[in-house]
Amino acid sequence: MADILLVEDEANARQVLSLNLESMGHLVTACGGVEEATTALSENSFDVILTDLCMDGRDGGLEVVRMSVECCPKARVLLLTAYASSETAVEAMREGAFDYLTKPVSSEELGGAVERALAANMDEQDESSKALPTVKGKKKNKPAKAEGDLLVAHSDVMQRVKERLLRAAKRDFTVLVSGESGTGKELAARFVHHYSMRHDEPFVPVHCGAIPEGLFESELFGHRKGAFTSADAHRTGLIESAQGGTLFLDEIGEMPLNIQVKLLRVLQEKSFRAVGADEEQVADVRIVAATNRDLAEEVKHERFREDLFYRLNVVPVHMPALRQRREDIPDLVAALIKRTGTHVDVPDVCMKRLMKLPLLGNVRELENLLQRLIALSDEHELDVSLLDDFYAPNDATGISLDAMKRADSNLDEVVEGVERQLISEALAEMGGNATQAAKLLGISFRSMRYRMKKLGMKGD
Repeated sequence: MADILLVEDEANARQVLSLNLESMGHLVTACGGVEEATTALSENSFDVILTDLCMDGRDGGLEVVRMSVECCPKARVLLLTAYASSETAVEAMREGAFDYLTKPVSSEELGGAVERALAANMDEQDESSKALPTVKGKKKNKPAKAEGDLLVAHSDVMQRVKERLLRAAKRDFTVLVSGESGTGKELAARFVHHYSMRHDEPFVPVHCGAIPEGLFESELFGHRKGAFTSADAHRTGLIESAQGGTLFLDEIGEMPLNIQVKLLRVLQEKSFRAVGADEEQVADVRIVAATNRDLAEEVKHERFREDLFYRLNVVPVHMPALRQRREDIPDLVAALIKRTGTHVDVPDVCMKRLMKLPLLGNVRELENLLQRLIALSDEHELDVSLLDDFYAPNDATGISLDAMKRADSNLDEVVEGVERQLISEALAEMGGNATQAAKLLGISFRSMRYRMKKLGMKGD
């Protein structure tokens, strides 16, 4: 549990972020602007400060960063920004901000960033306590690890995924987790770490799309004092922070090409060099990468290095979309409600509605939807009528522009999802016979074969 100061001028965003943080067990002080934050910082101390970068028509987040350094120097500052490459955001990092979160931010990304910030605080405390005498036979307490068995896997497709992840965990190879946004790729990475020989060492997650290109090398490898103009102190990079453990590179497809070259060296030589350093350091880390892109296609279009792709793709694992494993939804609902720390019943009619929703954002959308239902229902059970506020009851498919925006999806993903679902249902009805399924869908077998190949589907 941490004391967190949240500074966000947009009321709805502030409420959602507060609920997310409180559901993780943190104490949250929410402020609507710089003036409220000034008062809060003068009266209280915090472990983590989460601030929007642009507030009240100015760079209010930069002011919060500077005040935090002065009033609450031990706190780690996390920035919320819609533009990861913003020059002001880069300046804020140089002023002392700890990390970036690019809007819109998911619960997983938010929790991971807070976890990294708290771990960094603890590492700093450990460093400062090294000079103190220790009591023989006693060990320092480590930060609590996330549970390893986080994947709900009762469906056949998820059972196969879980079995592959367990096999991958026992061998110290790189793992590449693919899948749509919100399918649980970070949970898969944590699962691998938990069941690996490295489980007692750090798990360090990083979202590659949230780091500005100009800061990527410094963030990944660290830098030495004087390496560049504003480098007034040594900075530990993510690889060094993960020494002995697992470095999770989320959305690896967002990594700039010039950094891909340097990451390739880490994988090949098991070493790295901090910016401004003369000596090489050993990179004793296991890398798990994740992407919602088709990296093979990215390689064809020269947007991703072929040699790095093969280095990462030693153990490929694909996380299925939630619509492909709807039988897992009841257990997911139970697990997600338990995570919020609340006790509410889910009526059968509500569960049936949840199982029929398109859920284009997969597990992430399901989690966000449940949080809204819990917040707006009474304290005893979920109110099924609230689902009508989010999905038009006269829309049989649940597809709408609003639903697409809520799912943080795009037209191509929606069309592909509908196509995949209808083909899957047709194949299931025809016992896997693609020829008969094509007739049922009113298309030619040639078209059916092309679509199945494009979607990576199999049939007889």
